[in-house]
Amino acid sequence: MEMSKQTLPLHNGGRKYQRPSERTARFILGIMGWFRDIFTPSRTIIPRGQVFQHQGHYLSAGKTVQYPLILLVEDNPDTALEFVEAIRNYYVFGSVNILVAYAYDAAATFFDNEDINLVIMDADLEDMEGDGATLTCKFLEVRPEITILANSSSRISNLKLTGYGALGTLGKSTEKLKNWLQVNDPTGSGS
Repeated sequence: MEMSKQTLPLHNGGRKYQRPSERTARFILGIMGWFRDIFTPSRTIIPRGQVFQHQGHYLSAGKTVQYPLILLVEDNPDTALEFVEAIRNYYVFGSVNILVAYAYDAAATFFDNEDINLVIMDADLEDMEGDGATLTCKFLEVRPEITILANSSSRISNLKLTGYGALGTLGKSTEKLKNWLQVNDPTGSGS
């Protein structure tokens, strides 16, 4: 139904009013929405970092979790949540804190302020400050004993991180992470 060029008489001195077309109205509403988006803050703000705590069943005496503090560096929030859930599902026993950094500066801050045991590193951070390779070099320079796993969808990026010192590659696969944890931290799964 098009509303264009209908003439309606007005009661004020014989002036005629033309109704705008639906297309024009949508254009004006689009422009108003564009201004609203520019001048008002966004409702969906992605944090620079988050902390997830997981408490599994109590461990028997003398057993400890190998990686109680995990840093996950991932710029895609959906992928990060998949990995957080995979870690939570794996650690049936023990307590684990997962620090998720969505940006370079958050990862560097977490690393500087916490005693990280395991880093799961995405090489391709969309950040002007640096990428996963820079972080890997920085982390290994400060603490050469830290365990870093390359977690990029690109094979070349994973090879780049392993060249800088990452111990393994995950390729954005939560199943590979689970298998790696079963070999390197069997206490968490109850094995």
